[in-house]
This record gives sequence, structure tokens and C-alpha cells, in this order.
Amino acid sequence: MPSSSRGWSAAAPLVSVLLAAPLLVGAAPAGAAAPAAPPLPAADPLALTGEITDQVGALSGHESTVQAALDELSAETQYQLYVVYVDEFSGDRIAWVDETASLTGLGSNDLVLAVATEQRSYVLAPESVPGLSGGDLDRIAADVEDRLSQEDWAGAAVTAADEVREAATGGGGGSALGWLFVGGLVVIAAISAVAWASSRRRQSRQAVGAGVPGRFPGGPQAPAGPADELAALPTAELDRRSASALVGIDDALRASEQELGFAQAQFGPDATREFEQVLTRAKADVTEAFRLRQTLDDDVPDTEPQVRETATRILHVVGRASSALDAQKDAFDRLRDVESRAGEALDAHERTAADLRARVEGARATLGTLAARYPADALASVQGNPDQALALLDEVGTALAQGRSAVAGGDRGVAVRYARAAEEALGQVRTLLDGVDRAGTELATIGARLDAAIASISSDVDDAQRLAPRHPEVAARAEAARAAITTGRAARAGDGDPLAALRALTDAEAAIDRALAPMREAQDRAGRARQLLDQTLGRVDSALRGTTDYIETRRGAVGPEARTRLAEAGRMFRAAVDQRDTDPETALGQAQQADRLVREAQQLAQRDVDWYDQQRRGGPGGRPGGGGFGDIGGMVLGGILIDSILRGGGGGWGGGGAHGGSWGGGGFGGGGRGGGFGGGGGFGGGGRGGGF
Repeated sequence: MPSSSRGWSAAAPLVSVLLAAPLLVGAAPAGAAAPAAPPLPAADPLALTGEITDQVGALSGHESTVQAALDELSAETQYQLYVVYVDEFSGDRIAWVDETASLTGLGSNDLVLAVATEQRSYVLAPESVPGLSGGDLDRIAADVEDRLSQEDWAGAAVTAADEVREAATGGGGGSALGWLFVGGLVVIAAISAVAWASSRRRQSRQAVGAGVPGRFPGGPQAPAGPADELAALPTAELDRRSASALVGIDDALRASEQELGFAQAQFGPDATREFEQVLTRAKADVTEAFRLRQTLDDDVPDTEPQVRETATRILHVVGRASSALDAQKDAFDRLRDVESRAGEALDAHERTAADLRARVEGARATLGTLAARYPADALASVQGNPDQALALLDEVGTALAQGRSAVAGGDRGVAVRYARAAEEALGQVRTLLDGVDRAGTELATIGARLDAAIASISSDVDDAQRLAPRHPEVAARAEAARAAITTGRAARAGDGDPLAALRALTDAEAAIDRALAPMREAQDRAGRARQLLDQTLGRVDSALRGTTDYIETRRGAVGPEARTRLAEAGRMFRAAVDQRDTDPETALGQAQQADRLVREAQQLAQRDVDWYDQQRRGGPGGRPGGGGFGDIGGMVLGGILIDSILRGGGGGWGGGGAHGGSWGGGGFGGGGRGGGFGGGGGFGGGGRGGGF
């Protein structure tokens, strides 16, 4: 099921969202000669449950057209537009929209177009939107008003959505890091995996309930409590928020784990033991949350009550983990004391960057050598690592320059944020380059592993002929085993994908072992299961490490589906390891399930990243690259700016709330309250409008 991870309070630490006065107030007066009309039925402010609210049938027959425009806006930008049609506003229309935004819990990147059709009055709110200029909003309001004056109700909504989208995607430039730092959330949609928003949006509508679908559709984030607040949400929205919360806490755990590693290297294990224990408990909570999410993502249909119960449990579990990390933030910051040593940290990062840059061409040469011996599929997860590493290193250079400028200007707080962004980026560069080295090491052993697998399954084929030569299922499994042996021998000779061949051999051996199990003694079955288990565990362990690195270094593009599969694969892998000696047959089944899940995680993560790349390069449905956004692809793809700049720290413990934004934890703003209407990064208030 789909989800979203947009942080509604995200602008709080960097962007002052002011409750501004409206440009125009008061509805157009009725003509002097007109007779007095009876009072119109005035609509009170309301909590919006979807992108379209039409109490008067203004969009009759055109809802799908408007929805398509709203979908395009939320898929291509970080903005969400809500359109509301009523007969008449009860009271001042600006106050009406502000109260509606408050009841709904809208955030700083949400806009509302509210139209009173009989009163002939409208508001386009808020007055101030991060990333959109006042001139943009003035022009959009004027064009909307032109449509409304012609009673083109649907056209007004489509115009608003299209022109906000065009304003958001129409260019940029200058220093990418500086632009992000000042502009706040202009690239949030790209950072947090719009890679799967559009395709999942339609699936969401076909799932359960109503509500706001898709990964970046807008709407308030769910609090972890109280329960009655969650109970009031539409099922699809509750489901979306639970997946969103998982993405946020997963990123926070990854960032916190990296921060902990830096601290351990600097201060030793004793000084960081408490933080390590907290992180371990938080990771256990999140593992359980991902297990729950997997029950929603699997092929077994869920009833609406089951979806609601599971999504609510996920939000509470994530909330517990987030609170645990948040509680350690101040102590962790005191331990690292980075503000007093910002200049020293920048110098150290510059030296590290130079060392890592010297490794890039070596990694590229390694890939060239491997590509001459192995098929492209065997290198797919690391093929882009050198380019991604170089992109990150270039952005590290920019971050270091910005940090030095901040130190020179006496703003050590800003310098720390750039230092942390550089530090995390360098950690990802190291992971990318180590991944290439590890791929070479693992592929170098593939020949011996193929030989062992072929020998093992060949003995199974012999057993099949000896124990059950006429048994139909055994015969079928033996034939499949022979085919796998042929494929394995071809791959061993350089014709085919050796990793795929090894997987086929292991799968075929597991199948023939199951078919032969009734004919074999229990002791023999356990021994063979343990042998096959060890082969499977070795392969899964390698796949888990590779996929974890892939998602870690591209987490800005990877959504909850891949993360859920990876987390569940890790859980099944650990369960198999735990039962290896006591129940090898059960452990083998768990290891095989982990193998299947990690392969799904690989495929889903690759899909998300491919879509992200397509959008960034101006592919179908995407904006062109270049300008401010195009200059920061490496850090955006790695999810670093969301953690290190917008949170005001390194993500997780490094200077912000662990997940925050889902339930009033300050969004990505570092554990502050924020989030609601009129302050702290919430809906900005005010608006443009008038009569038409």
C-alpha cells in the first residue's frame, strides 16, 4: 500500500512563515439597485479530508480533470493544493481559510483555493509560500480570478495547480547548497522519493477508504496519539502516514548510526555506550514496525479494520523510537561539541575528501575489469557508485566553502550544519567506494561457489534416481536441477550471470530436497538442510549488505516499499541464523524467505532510483535538470540535505528530532513543536483574494 513522508513543519528552523495580512478583504458589494436577498447558507470552516471539497456541485462532471491537475502538481513539486467550493463563507473569508487550515493541520507547502460561488468571493492562501515569490502568487491569483469571473470553477482550480507547478519547476540557479539552506523546502519532493509517488497514487485510490493518496500528496501528518485523532482519519490517509513515518524514522536511524560511529571513533565505546543502547532499542522498535508494514504490503488482502489497526500500531511504535532518539539529542550534542571545533572539523573533512577522491578512479578501473568478466546484472547495484561518489565529493567541496564562510562571519551554528552535511556525505562516499571493492572480492569467489553448488545438487540428482526413480514430483524436481546445473556450468565458463546461476542452483536444490525429504532419514535431512542453509545464508548476507549500502547512499529516492522488504529480509535472516543449529530445516525456509525479500528490496530500490533519475533529467512527467536543483543531485539522492541542513544538524541525534514531522515533533526542524497553523512552519496564514 502507498504512503507519504512529507514533513509539514519542515520549514520551521529555516524559513519564517509569517501570518500575513490579506491583500484584499471584503467581498464584492452587491449592486445598489439589487433587491435585498435572503441570507445565504453560510459554510463554517471545516477539516478537509481530501484535495477536493465541493459542497455545491461546482465541479460536477469535471472532478477528474481537476484531480489530474492536482496529482501532477503533487507528483512534480513539494506543493499540495486543496480546492474548496461552498455557497458562502461564514464570516471573514481569510479567517475562514485560516481556521480550515488549522482544523486540517496543513503545513507550509500546502495551498488552499477556497471559492464561495454564490457570494462570489475567493481566497488563494497562504500569503507566503516557501519557494514561490510574491510575484508568482500575485500572477496566479489574478489568473484564477479571471477564470472565476467567467464561472469556470474547474478552470480556476486547474489554473491554480498548473501555474503553481510551473512556478515551482521553472528554473533556479546560484549555489545549490546556499539556495537550499535559505529556501528551506524547495526540493523536498525530489529529496524524499517522488520516485514512486505517481505510480502508487492510483493504487492508493483503488485500495481502502478515501483521503489524500500518494507519496507526496499533502495533508497533515498523523500524530502518534491521541487515539481519537487517528480514529478520525480516513483509512487511506492513516495508511499513508504510517508508511511516511517509517521512511522518516528509517532515515533518522541511518543518520544516527553514522553519527554514533563518528562519536565512537572520536571518544571510544565507553563514552558512547548509552547512546548505543538507545539506538539498539530504537532499531528493534523499527524492525517491529517494518514487520507490521510488511503485513500490509504482502499479497494477502487486508480488511479496512485490519489496515487501520496495523497503521495505528506502526505510528505508535515509530513514535516510541523517535522519542527515544530525541531524548538523547542534547547529551549527544554536548559529547561531540562540534560548534566549538567547527573549523577543525572542516579541515578534517577536507583532508578526508582528498583521500576519498583519490580512490574514485581506482573504483572505476575495478568496475571496468569486472565488467569485462561478468554480466551487467552482476554489477548493477554498484555500477553508478563512482559517479555518485564524485557528485557527493563536489558537493562536499561546496559545503566546506560555505562552512568556512560561516566561520569567518562568526556564525558557528551555520558552520556546524555544513560540516555535518559534509561529514555525512563523506560517509556515503566511503560506503560507495567500499561497495565496489567488496563486489570485486565477492565476485572473485563466485567460481568456487558455483563448483560447490553444482557438486551438491548433483548428489541430489543421484539420490533422486536411487530413492524415487518413478516418483513424478521427484522426477520433475530432478529435471529442474539438471537444467540449473547446465546453467551453472555455462556461467562458470563465462556464458551467463554467475550470481543468477548460483541462485538458481540453490533454489533448485532446495526444491529437490523437499521432494526427497519423505524418502530420507531425519538425520540426513537435517544435515543436507544445514549444508544448503549455509550456502543460502552466505548469499543473503552479501545481498543484505549490498542492498543496505545501496539504499543508504540513495535514500533520498527510495520509498517505504523497498525499505520494508529490506527490514523484513534482515529479520528473517537473523531468525535463520538463530535456528541454524537447533532446527536447520525451519531455518532454511526462513533463509529462503529472506533471499526472496532482499531480491524484492533490490528491485524496488532500483525502480525508485531509476524513476528519480528520470525525473531529475527531465524524463516523462519530470522537470528538466539544471539550475539550483540540478547542481545538488548527489546530496539530494543521498538524503543528506534533508538531514543535515533542514534539520539543523546531522539527522537523528546530530541536531534534530529523529523523525519529528509525523506527529508534532517539529517536522525536520529539530524536535520543536511547530507544525500547526500559523507558526512553527505550519500553514502560513493570510492569502490573496477578493470578489470576482
